Amino acid sequence: MRRELLGGGLCLLGALPPRGIIRMRQDVTRGWLCLLWVLCCACGPGLKRHPAPVEEPDAGSLPADAEVELPFVTLGEVVVSNVEGSEMSMQVLGVGFARFSDVFLNDQRLTTQFVSATELRAVVPSWSVTAATDLFFDVRVARGDPDYRGGARSARIPFTVPAPELTSVTPDSLPSEPADAVQITVTGKNLVHGSQAIFRDTSYPLTLTSSREGSFRLPPSALKALATQDQLVIQVPHPRTATTQPLPLTVTSPTPEITGVWPSSLNATDLHHGNAGSATFERIIVSGLQMRSNTVLKWNGTVLDTTTYDGRKRVQAWIPRTARMQAGTVQLTLETPDPDGGKTSSSYALPVKAEPVLHAVSPAWVLAGSGDVTFQLKGEGLGLFRAQVVHWNSHRLEQLSSPDSEDVWEFTVPTALLTQSGTIPVTLTRTFDGAVSSPLFVQVLAQAPAPIAHSLMPSLLSVGDAPGLLFVDGAGFTPQSVILLDGQERTTRLHSASRLSTPLQTADLTTKGVRTVTVSTPSPGGGTTLPLLLVVHEEQPVPVIHDVSSGARTSAPAGGGVLALRIQGQGFSPLSVVRWNGQPLPAQWPCETWGGCMAGPGDRPILSVDVPAELVAQPGVGRVTVFNPGPGGGESLEWFFVLTAEGEPTLHVFPDVVDVGVSHDFERDVGAWTRVMGNIVQASDLFVNGVAHAFSGPSSLLLSEEEVATPRVYELRTFTPGHGLSSPAYLRVQGALTPNLRGLAPGVISQGEWAGAQQRRFVVLGENFFWFRSSLKNAQVTLDWSGQSLPLTRSYSVGSVPGGMTRLAGTELEQVGIHSLTVSRVAEGGGVSLPALLNVVSERPAPLLTHVEPLSVPSGAPALTLRIKGQGIHSATVLRWKEFRSSLEPVLTWDDHVAHHEATLPAEALETPGGVDVTLETLGPGGGVSPPIHVVIEK
Repeated sequence: MRRELLGGGLCLLGALPPRGIIRMRQDVTRGWLCLLWVLCCACGPGLKRHPAPVEEPDAGSLPADAEVELPFVTLGEVVVSNVEGSEMSMQVLGVGFARFSDVFLNDQRLTTQFVSATELRAVVPSWSVTAATDLFFDVRVARGDPDYRGGARSARIPFTVPAPELTSVTPDSLPSEPADAVQITVTGKNLVHGSQAIFRDTSYPLTLTSSREGSFRLPPSALKALATQDQLVIQVPHPRTATTQPLPLTVTSPTPEITGVWPSSLNATDLHHGNAGSATFERIIVSGLQMRSNTVLKWNGTVLDTTTYDGRKRVQAWIPRTARMQAGTVQLTLETPDPDGGKTSSSYALPVKAEPVLHAVSPAWVLAGSGDVTFQLKGEGLGLFRAQVVHWNSHRLEQLSSPDSEDVWEFTVPTALLTQSGTIPVTLTRTFDGAVSSPLFVQVLAQAPAPIAHSLMPSLLSVGDAPGLLFVDGAGFTPQSVILLDGQERTTRLHSASRLSTPLQTADLTTKGVRTVTVSTPSPGGGTTLPLLLVVHEEQPVPVIHDVSSGARTSAPAGGGVLALRIQGQGFSPLSVVRWNGQPLPAQWPCETWGGCMAGPGDRPILSVDVPAELVAQPGVGRVTVFNPGPGGGESLEWFFVLTAEGEPTLHVFPDVVDVGVSHDFERDVGAWTRVMGNIVQASDLFVNGVAHAFSGPSSLLLSEEEVATPRVYELRTFTPGHGLSSPAYLRVQGALTPNLRGLAPGVISQGEWAGAQQRRFVVLGENFFWFRSSLKNAQVTLDWSGQSLPLTRSYSVGSVPGGMTRLAGTELEQVGIHSLTVSRVAEGGGVSLPALLNVVSERPAPLLTHVEPLSVPSGAPALTLRIKGQGIHSATVLRWKEFRSSLEPVLTWDDHVAHHEATLPAEALETPGGVDVTLETLGPGGGVSPPIHVVIEK
C-alpha cells in the first residue's frame, strides 16, 4: 500500500525538474505538497513534463552549487540474488534520482543501477552486512551532476537484511519409517548454499536449484512414528544466520495388524500354587503387519515393555507377573503412535488355560516300522517331575524324562506302537489334579520322504589320496537310503537322518575326474537327490607341518635308539615322503579316528616315521620336512626336532608360531621356560640367533614389530648359572600359507533357490584360510569363482574341519552349470587352493517339512503366521493349508543363515475347528510335496 501511494504521489513530482523539486521543498508548505499529491493521483500518467522555468535567484534560496537533500527515499524489496549467498539485490524508491546516483551502505559505495527517476537498484555484497550490527543506507549524487551541480544526498535510512522464507513443502505428508529415504522439495525465497532443513531437531543439507527452490532427503530413521505434529524450517547461513517460519510436515502411520502370537496359549501356573510347575515362557512374541519400531503391545489395554525386531515384523514383550494367576482370555492389541491418535489393531484372543498346555512335539512325523523313537515335548503347566502321564493314542507311556534347561521333556514310543500308519494323538495328564491337555498329533507315515543331499565331505581329493569315508550331509535319510557314485550303489551307513557315509576304495582315487554323488531312497515314497560333485585332482596339495613330536615331546635325548616321530599337519597322503635332514624315510599314514577316517587327508592328518638310531646318535637338530610329489605338491617348511645331550638344560617356547606382521603386544609375547632334569629353573640370559636379547618377563620374550615383519625362524637359547647353555628351541614367524579347501556347503543349489537380491550364507571348509594364531590381523582371503572375488570371514567348524563364510546373492546363481571355486590368500602373500565344484541345476528338490509352530491355533483369529522349518525349500515352495496356499518368507540370522520360514494365513483359513494336514509343495521341474504335519484349530 505504501509503495502504491508513493508511486502515485510521485507521478507529478517526476514531471518536474530536480531543481524545481528542491525549491518546492524549500518554499512550499507541507499542506500544499499534499494538494499536489492529490492532483497527481487524479491526473495520473497523462500529466506532461514541462521544462524548468527560468527563475531569478533571491536572497532566501540556496546557492546553485550547494548540496541538497533528496526527499522521499525509502527501501523497497531486498532479495538474495544468487544461491552462493554472496550478493543481495536492493531496490531503492524515491523521487528525483539522477542517472549517476549511488547507493551507500554504512558509507560503502554499492554498485548501483539507475532504473528511473523514482527507482534505483543496488548490489549488496554479503560481507558488508556481517561487519556491522546496525545498517543504514543513503542515496548520493556526486558534485557536478547536470541536475545537482552541488551534489545531493538522502537521509540515512535503516537497511533490513532479507530473511529466508519457506512457502511450500512437497510432499507435506509422509508415511512413518519407509523402506527408503524420501526426497522433500521446498520452495521459498532467499535460500543459499549451506542451508539446512531442520526436522525433529536434526539438520539435513539442502541441495538448491535456485535461491527459490531446493530439496533434501530424510532417512527412514528420521521418520519414526510419533504422536506429535511435526514442522519443518529452513536455516540459512548467509548473509546472516536466520531461520524461516515453520510449515507442517506430517508423519502418519498405518494401523498395525496381528497375524500370529507365540506361545499360542498359556497355562495359569500360579493358580496351582507350584504343583503345575513353573512358567515356561517369560516373553510373548507377536507377528504382525504394518508395525513400526515403536509399536507397543497392549495386554488387556495395558502397555507392555515392547521391543520390535526382525525388520518390524515382530514384537516381543515381557508377560505380566499377574498373567498366570487365573484362567481366562487375554485381549492383545498392537498400537502405533500417530498425530491423529494411536493406530490400534484388532484384538487377538490369547487363552490362559487351567489344564496343561502342549506347544510342540518333535519329530512331528516318523516312518511306520521304525524302531523305538524318542520324542521331545514342549509345553507349560505340565506338572512336577513324575507327576504326569503321556498318552500315545490312548496308550499310557511311563518313560517321561525330566525337562532339560530349555524345559523340553522326552518320552519314548516303542516299536510295537509304530507298526501302523496314521495320525496319532498325544496328550498329557497331570496326576495331582487329573487335568488333561488338548492333543497334539504325530504322523506315522507309510511312505518315506524324498531325501535331500546338501553337501559332501570331502568335496575334492587328489589322485593317490588314502581311501576312507565319504560323508553326505542332508535330510530325510532312512535305513533304506543308498549313496550312488556315478549312478552305482555303494555300501552305505546311516549315521542319522541327516548324515550318510560310504567308504571310497583305492580304485576310486587312481584317476582324475569329476564323480557324481546322489542319494536314493526306494519306494514307497522316497526318490533321488540332486547331484553333488566330487572332484579328484591330478595335482597334489602343498603339505604343511603343524607339529613334530615323539611321545608328546618336541625333543629327545640323543643316542636313545630308533626315534619314533609323529608328524601332524595337512595335505598328507600315502604318497607323502618324510625327510630328516634331507634324507627320505619311509612313512605310514595311520587312521586314528574311531569308526574310520575320512577319505583323503582324514580327520586329523598324521604321518608316522621311524628315524634310524644312527641318525639320532649325536646331540643336534633334526630338520623335518614332508614332500608331496608332483604334479602340484612340493615340500613343506622345515620343522625342528632337538636331540639333547645328557644333563643339558632344555628350552620350551609357546607359542612356537607367530603370524607375520602382528602389531599387538600380546600376539608377539612368547613364553620361554628352561628345564633342568624336568624342573623349571630361572634362566639369567636369553639369546636369539646367538645374540643376547632381554627378557620381557621372568620367562617371556616380547618380539618387536621389526622382528615379526617378515617370515623367518629364530633359534632361542638360555643360560642358567651352574647349568650352562640350554639346547635350542625354534620360533617361527609364519607368513600366509596356501589354503587347503576340503568342502562346500551347500554343494548343489537349485536355480532360483533364493530370490535374486537376497543373500544367503555360503560356507567353505578347510584349513589355512586365516592367520594361524591372530584373530585381530586383517584377513584378505577371498573365495574366487566366475570371475569374481568374495571376501571370506571366519566361520564355525564342521566336526574337526574349520571353515570360512561368505554371502552369495541369488543373482549370482541364475546360470545353470558347474562353477569352479578356489580359496585365495594371494593378497596376503599366500597361495591358491585346489578348486572344488558347485553344481547349479535347474531341477528343484522335493521339500521336507520338519517343524510347524504353533501346532494348535484358536479358531476365529484375524490371521495366523506359521513358523516353518524344513529342508529343500525353494523360493517357489508354498504352504498348503486345506484349499489355501501361502508363500514362504525366509527369516534370516545375522549371518544370513535361514533360521526358519514364515507363512501367513487369512482369517478364512481359521474359521472351522478341526485338524489340518499342513504340507509344503514345490512345482517342477523336479519338486514335489512334503510329508504332512497335523495342526489343530481349537474352538
